[in-house]
Amino acid sequence: MEPEPAAGGRPQAGKDGTESLSLRSAERKILLSAGVILAGIAVAGRFRMLPGAACGAAIAYGNFFLIRKILEKAFSGGGTIRKEFVVQYVLKFLGLVAVVYLVIRSGWFDALGFLLGLSCLFLGILLEGLTRAAAEKIR
Repeated sequence: MEPEPAAGGRPQAGKDGTESLSLRSAERKILLSAGVILAGIAVAGRFRMLPGAACGAAIAYGNFFLIRKILEKAFSGGGTIRKEFVVQYVLKFLGLVAVVYLVIRSGWFDALGFLLGLSCLFLGILLEGLTRAAAEKIR
């Protein structure tokens, strides 16, 4: 599989001179799916769900952003995975669980809207996978 081109259209080169995959395209797909979810809720006229969906989408995007940052640091050692990666990843996961629990428990947002917003992570990754598979099939 070929790496995704950078903003200038060229594949990104890693620190060791090899080309590496960029997860920024997946981030864009997550934001796109969040926009589609929010627009769908608005078109359906379920305006009470919009704040919860926006909160869920922000948490999902933030979660993926932190995963990307942690993985970049973990694999920047040249082939060895640094040990603090595991600690950072577990802390991120526990933080995510705590935030989701607090948001649902507080009742500030519509639970269904919040879960729809959180689903933009899954939909964005699915869209990225389908896009890459289609691009490979075309080549």
